[in-house]
Amino acid sequence: MTQQATMATPQQVMPESSAQKNYYHDWLAKHQSVLSGIETAVVYLKIGANYLPVASIDAENSSYPELAELAEQQLQSTQPQVTRLSSDSTQNEVFGLLYPVLDKQSEFIAFVAFAVRVSSKEQLTQALTLIQWSVSGIETVEFEQRLQRSLEEQQHYATRVEILARVLSEVSFDEASVRLVTELAVLFDCDRVSLGEYKNKRSRLKHLSHSAQFGKKMNHVRLIERVMDECLDQGRVIRIPNLKSDENLITQAHQEMSSQHGDIGIMSVPLYLRGETFGALVVEGKPEQVWSEPESELCQSIASIVLPTLVDKQRNDRPWYKKLIDASANQLKRLFGPNYLGRKLIFLALLGIGYLLATVTSQYKLSADAQIESAVQQAIVAPYDGYISDALVRAGDRVTVDDPLVLMDDRDLRLEKLKWLSEQSKINRQRLEALSARDRAKINILNAEQKQVEAQLELVDSQIERGQLLAPYDGLVVSGDLSQRLGSAVTKGDLLLEVAPAESYRIKLMVQESRISDLELGQLGTLYLSALPESGFDFTVSKITPITEVKDGASYFIVEGELSELSSQFQPGMEGIGKVAIDERLLFDIWTRDLTEWLRLRIWSWWG
Repeated sequence: MTQQATMATPQQVMPESSAQKNYYHDWLAKHQSVLSGIETAVVYLKIGANYLPVASIDAENSSYPELAELAEQQLQSTQPQVTRLSSDSTQNEVFGLLYPVLDKQSEFIAFVAFAVRVSSKEQLTQALTLIQWSVSGIETVEFEQRLQRSLEEQQHYATRVEILARVLSEVSFDEASVRLVTELAVLFDCDRVSLGEYKNKRSRLKHLSHSAQFGKKMNHVRLIERVMDECLDQGRVIRIPNLKSDENLITQAHQEMSSQHGDIGIMSVPLYLRGETFGALVVEGKPEQVWSEPESELCQSIASIVLPTLVDKQRNDRPWYKKLIDASANQLKRLFGPNYLGRKLIFLALLGIGYLLATVTSQYKLSADAQIESAVQQAIVAPYDGYISDALVRAGDRVTVDDPLVLMDDRDLRLEKLKWLSEQSKINRQRLEALSARDRAKINILNAEQKQVEAQLELVDSQIERGQLLAPYDGLVVSGDLSQRLGSAVTKGDLLLEVAPAESYRIKLMVQESRISDLELGQLGTLYLSALPESGFDFTVSKITPITEVKDGASYFIVEGELSELSSQFQPGMEGIGKVAIDERLLFDIWTRDLTEWLRLRIWSWWG
């Protein structure tokens, strides 16, 4: 009884839509008309490293568990076996006929097992002989599949060589790249194939099939580049839709592109050359088109064969100045690499002379207007459309973590909860009635409705819980006053309050655009506040933003600094002067910097 409860049937192992399973099931079914006394039967195939049942007849028969257990014990056997399973008072006996199907190299093809009820030895011999002759059909199917795979491999090799020859026939890199993506588009019968190059930590679209030019600012081009980045970040081939649900892949950009173009099939392939990332290929199919794993492997193999040729053409097409830059870089490698002692000695001599010229130095400090502000601010927003029931704080109040800030009116939500609770009770009552009537279809429908009601209840409870807005941490309410808006309507996402942490501040420096190039992350400085002029507070440059502000007709860049120590006297909005220690410079350079920059601008305006 235990074996019957835990035994896996073929319907549990293989999907019903499998063409291979249908063939084996039909093969077993034919034996019922030519072989009398069949109780049950099962066929095993080797899938991966496991032997799994793919088809059976009469799996509910009492002999099936014993036959399946016996077959699983003898799967490694290479000889046919006959084993008695059971017998009855009428002298009829049930025998298990086990027959392994092997090819000429003794490689496993299939394993068939029959449970046959016979009354004589002649019937048993006849049944075994019939099975021995009928397994030739399985062997024929296996050989046809092997021949088909061999022909497909030969066709793929021919395709790779043909595409490589066509790419080699092109003169320039651009023409060869367009030829590659166009050939791939024709080969896979898809709408578009894109080739991108990976530089500066992001992908750039270079070529599209059937198109020599395209706008680099097109939304579709940006989306293709995002798909390439998503593929390269994970370093794996990504197919949308993906039939393998066990693959843990991030496909946000792929899904977006597919949905924007009518649920098309998308395949992205990362490209590598000599251990380095070169770029990616993106293949856009037709609506509802599903890319298979063999197709992705074929695309990847074609790209790996053609890629070295493309790179060679790209290097040959470089303009003279790029070749000059590369040659200069090569000379620098010789200068700082092994050998070439003469060059190194000349360089060291020039370096020593420059050092002797820089004898008198001083620390150069950059001054800028500074202001203290909160390091972060947490926005408190409306969790859903509703009404404000109560506002417990306003701007300027100090709060501690989990303090209630705003209460939303949840009366409608509680009424909705009662509605769903009533619906749940109704479904439970109907389910009990269906159980008593043994109406399985209605039970399944009620189970689905019950899950839907439970989900609605969870949603309502979550909204009620989120209706009480709490302080995320100890801090200060810096903006927002809802005391004059009690009972007013708000929509989801409306800003209600802003809370800043109590002891978390940063410095905002306004640096002249002519001095922004001197700043680097990690530089140290000192802050002097107008309210506390007797004390200096050390800080470190933490962020240089590209944001500018105009003040008194001049442009200033916003630079942020992190204080080394905090004071209880700090308040957001305090202003002062920040001095950042840049480096040690010649006094001559420090004193004449403004004059030197003015002269440079004048000379540029005269001669530029």
